[in-house]
Amino acid sequence: MLRALRLAGDVVRQALKYAIDLAQPGTPVLEICERVEKLIRGSGAKPAFPVNVGVNEVAAHYTAKRNDVLMVPRVGVVKIDVGVQRDGYIVDAAVTVALGSPFEGLVRAAREALRVALEAARPGVKAWQIGMAIERAAKRFGFRPVYNLTGHRIERYTIHAGDVVPNYPDTSASQALKPGDIYAIEPFVTNGEGFVTERGEITIYRLTQTRRKEFRRLIDIVRAEAGPLPFSPRWFPQIDDADIAAAHRAGVLHGYEVLVERSGGFVAQFEETVYVDEDSVILLADTLELL
Repeated sequence: MLRALRLAGDVVRQALKYAIDLAQPGTPVLEICERVEKLIRGSGAKPAFPVNVGVNEVAAHYTAKRNDVLMVPRVGVVKIDVGVQRDGYIVDAAVTVALGSPFEGLVRAAREALRVALEAARPGVKAWQIGMAIERAAKRFGFRPVYNLTGHRIERYTIHAGDVVPNYPDTSASQALKPGDIYAIEPFVTNGEGFVTERGEITIYRLTQTRRKEFRRLIDIVRAEAGPLPFSPRWFPQIDDADIAAAHRAGVLHGYEVLVERSGGFVAQFEETVYVDEDSVILLADTLELL
């Protein structure tokens, strides 16, 4: 398992480094997503989910649509979230690029929040204690964490495996990290209110039912490429948007709503996946070394 995770982490690091280079003003978001996903597949791995590119107030769950016209802005922040799986073992990591000096402080705050979170993470530490370190770092820079987004435990073929790592000291996250656990720790920091809401748009889906005969063709195509993991409709030109929408309405597909900061505040994110060893945690993507 650890060998597969390390290999996936190497690909994540390469993909994020490439994405950072691509994230220049005027670059189409579609180009970033497709070129980074091509790099992942060319490495012998697969995306664990579509490359997410969140611009400004978009916090999570946005990937390029078919024929997407969105471009990287001249000024703002761009979050790039990449997941890679090898034989179902997943590494998930993210960085934020500041476009213009007004947002460098926000990005530094998110990066520092991840740094202190990783310092706090070790066997026996409770998840809420990591959240306390994240909130303190964000506030030290004059910002807030996003209170209703969290990091998450990962299992084979499952990105969100139940247990969470909050971005504040939420004591309901009382589980202690234990050897053998895999966690994605992902501080979200904002200059807004600190809460996200759904935008009423879906760009990412996941297969949830596999026995509906009327959707057999769609199910077989999606399962062969993505299995139980999230996917983008643009991966499947042979499936039109009407069929995707019908499968979603029927409950065959789960849709991930695009999440935006409720007050319109900008959001920065940094993320690292860790493997919990006997007396420490192993960083699988070395996200902090990229920026």
